[in-house]
Amino acid sequence: MTPATATDAYIPGVCNINREEIAKRRLIGHIGLAAFIIILALLLITGVDRYLRIILFIPAMLSISGYLQARNHFCVGYGGSGKQNAGEGSATASTVEDADALAKDKQRTRKMNLQTLASAIVVTLITLLLPVFN
Repeated sequence: MTPATATDAYIPGVCNINREEIAKRRLIGHIGLAAFIIILALLLITGVDRYLRIILFIPAMLSISGYLQARNHFCVGYGGSGKQNAGEGSATASTVEDADALAKDKQRTRKMNLQTLASAIVVTLITLLLPVFN
């Protein structure tokens, strides 16, 4: 399924957020990535037990989720709760009433959550292979 463009309105299972919402998700991705890099650097430099790197799973999830939602123009929080805010200039989310649209949104939410989880697990496991610099 192709992501909608930033100018598209609500499309069930495809696009449920507007440009402002997309920017917020991208910012969350940036914050998660910065936290991931800083924590990883500190863990590598201080030489703590490599299995403590498991804590990187949290900022990895945050970053991947934010970037994935921004890229796909789809908020998993909205999708899972039956909301959408795809209208440009809209400041608040509205309720999705159509049962078919809700089903498509929930399916997309599950898929994106699984993508995020799998990616965060892989990224976190890769960090366990990195050498300690201390």
